[in-house]
Amino acid sequence: MPKQIVIEPCQINHGDDRGGVHHDLGEIVDLPKGTAIDLARAGRTLYMEKSDDPDKNGNYTASKEMVKAVQAMAAKAKEDASQPASASAA
Repeated sequence: MPKQIVIEPCQINHGDDRGGVHHDLGEIVDLPKGTAIDLARAGRTLYMEKSDDPDKNGNYTASKEMVKAVQAMAAKAKEDASQPASASAA
């Protein structure tokens, strides 16, 4: 399954019993091939690897800079999620 970057918030059907699942801008998603190309052509996602892009010119592939930025955002979000929440004064 090709990995893609969501470039416009949308509902994505992963082909399972969940139906549409909301994904925000900058999320990295693994999608079935058919869904991946449909979303890329609709301008909702970009492929992370040019080898996954069915367009020979890579029109639906994210730039290397964009991929690095999204991966850095994902790492930061994971780090923030692992930090304990600060106790608020009651």
